[in-house]
Amino acid sequence: MMFFAHPREHFFRPLTHDNRELCAAVLRALHERVHGSNADYAEVLTRELVLEVIQHALADPALRGLAFGHGPTVRAEEERTYASDLLRKLKEHGWLEDYRDPIDLRPTLKLSRAGKAFSETFANLDDSRTKTRQRNMRSARKALAAFIAIRDADELLDAHEFASRVVQDLQDDIEYFRHLIQSLTREALAQKVAWNEFNDFIEKRFAREYAVRLVADSAERHRGQISEALEDVRTLDGEQRALVDAHLLQRASWLEQTTQGRSPMLWLADRIESMVEAACGLKLPMLRSEMSNYVRRFTSLLRQALSLDYGAESPLGRNMAWLKEKPQPAREGLLDALGRRLATSEIRLPGGVLRWTVRDRESEAAAQAPLVVDEASRLNALLRRAEAEAFAFSDQQVLQSLLPHLQGGPITLAALPVDTAEDAVRVLHAVGAARSKEGRRLLQARKTAGQVSTPYFLADDYELRVEPMDEMDVTSGKASRGH
Repeated sequence: MMFFAHPREHFFRPLTHDNRELCAAVLRALHERVHGSNADYAEVLTRELVLEVIQHALADPALRGLAFGHGPTVRAEEERTYASDLLRKLKEHGWLEDYRDPIDLRPTLKLSRAGKAFSETFANLDDSRTKTRQRNMRSARKALAAFIAIRDADELLDAHEFASRVVQDLQDDIEYFRHLIQSLTREALAQKVAWNEFNDFIEKRFAREYAVRLVADSAERHRGQISEALEDVRTLDGEQRALVDAHLLQRASWLEQTTQGRSPMLWLADRIESMVEAACGLKLPMLRSEMSNYVRRFTSLLRQALSLDYGAESPLGRNMAWLKEKPQPAREGLLDALGRRLATSEIRLPGGVLRWTVRDRESEAAAQAPLVVDEASRLNALLRRAEAEAFAFSDQQVLQSLLPHLQGGPITLAALPVDTAEDAVRVLHAVGAARSKEGRRLLQARKTAGQVSTPYFLADDYELRVEPMDEMDVTSGKASRGH
């Protein structure tokens, strides 16, 4: 489909004139009025309503100056004429289109498909818009919970779509802080410190949004809940999985080529988990780093502004101006006088800014005792190493210790033996090992309603069972044995 076809040959022409900021404000207001969160869907978009939106935008002095300049007072007739001309341009270039109400056949207007898409982009670029914290993360969690409750394939597809936007949410925040850092740099080049912008960020944006997002509504909390829900999805039996797979292939045909013979339900579960893990493991640390860089950059600029004053009214500025005005002999005389005065000065760096420890060069280094390696020192080193490795188990070691207990069928954590502290550590890490990359191919971990209580810890109980091998794996195993 050709985009720049009739009636969109010159779709962006209204945004290329001197009043393009006014046009963008009008499009943003129209989208909020028709499709925004506070839209009245019973209200149709008439010509008078569009003219009212344009005149309301003209009430802003900055936008009004773009349309009429900063000259004398503009009459109401001129505003009406300007609004009618802008409405005509929006219709002529494909932003608005005529529409007849199917009920009373009254002629109205509506945003075209392209006009709605681009006006929504203008609206989303406004940082002052209210945006809930971790919206897509919570939506993915709720969609997974709904899928587990009613087995609706559309809920699993919705969870996948919401999870795909989680990374972009954090990336938008990262780009926001990078924009703030660039703004600080521009202000510093102009010999200004953006104190008002920094103060507004700390008191409004950070205190009300980011501080809560990183503590109470952290993505880490939602990641744990999503992981629990995905484990419940993976534990569905073969009949339920086949039914869900059939519904998924019916609703999303693109899964057939993407999964390459694998279960679409399991592929979606793994894809959701990988996107959430990428958001929490990669993007969230990057967000914290950008926040730290912004605060560190501003602190550095503020420290320089408070300690160094190169303004024209400062003593240093007056001396520099005096040197520029005086002839060469007078400059040399002043510099010689300043040199004689500064020759008796002693310069010291304040200790608060030193990044190294000042040492007395005259003091001799303390004599170190000779290194002695005897049987007692070797024994101490061996004991420290044994203590460090006593409870260090890899996922493979935990899985190898669990598999003998699962030969008789599923078993719960409460039924595993806890005779020693080593057994207790293995039981404590059993669920994590079962959810590892290798453990998923061997075991299934399903949370139960009970709890496991040992002399060492109290935790939720899980049921462990051996993962049934797929038919493809069994066939490949027989083929390899026959070969």
